[in-house]
Amino acid sequence: MTRILAVLAAAALAAFFMPVAEAVQKCGPLLEQALYATVLIASKGSTGSGTVIYSQADDAGLATTLILTNHHVIANSVSVRKEWDSKAGKEKDRERRQQVKSLWFDYNFCSMSVGTRGKSAEIVAYDKPADLALLRLIDRERTIDVVADLRPPDSPLQLGTEVYAIGAGLGRPPFTTDGLIAIVDYQMQGYPYIMATAPIIFGNSGGGLFQWSNDRGRFELIGVPSKVSAAGWSAVTHMAWSIPVATVRDFLIANDFGYVVGEPEIAPAKKDGL
Repeated sequence: MTRILAVLAAAALAAFFMPVAEAVQKCGPLLEQALYATVLIASKGSTGSGTVIYSQADDAGLATTLILTNHHVIANSVSVRKEWDSKAGKEKDRERRQQVKSLWFDYNFCSMSVGTRGKSAEIVAYDKPADLALLRLIDRERTIDVVADLRPPDSPLQLGTEVYAIGAGLGRPPFTTDGLIAIVDYQMQGYPYIMATAPIIFGNSGGGLFQWSNDRGRFELIGVPSKVSAAGWSAVTHMAWSIPVATVRDFLIANDFGYVVGEPEIAPAKKDGL
């Protein structure tokens, strides 16, 4: 009789908790593939956004997690000043990079914010003219579950297709706005940009512009929100400009992180001399 009661109690508990498990598993691809890959970046008194684009462990179990963001998001954590070099007998430019914080938001039932998880990250690469930067988590023991997929280079963008801009606007938890691709080949200061009507605001910088791929059945990162248009002193938030993934690929390859996009490179652990 005791065994029967125990079995019935276990079945009752399973039935009670089943809706919770099902709710966790049905958040939808936009959240599970895009929103949860977006983090808030805190850099020396200011905040922006970032997108996790790589998180894997090598054969020895050493984890590497990389976050893509804008240069202007982390610019105040990089300083260059002249310092005396006693060996050379003259002043030289010295660069200092401070660590930044990356913040994940956790949810229950796909909607209720229940807290945050913060991790320190180092700035491992940046390109000021291209307005791109790459961060690497200090945590080398754990990987991150949700990583954004970058759109393949052989998949052209088309005007009028639906896109989603995701970022931690005004320092809030990452949120989503939707719109359409309006321009795919605009040039600013020698760099190509995508314009989308999905509104962005201060703090969205460094986040992601995502599009659903019917061919691959997933949301893909197609751009990095960087700036908005302006009319006088007013921001035109629905004329938002993003750095295309093609520029991101060039940036990663040029800084020896081509393995993120499938280019053969030195393994992360060996690159670091570990």
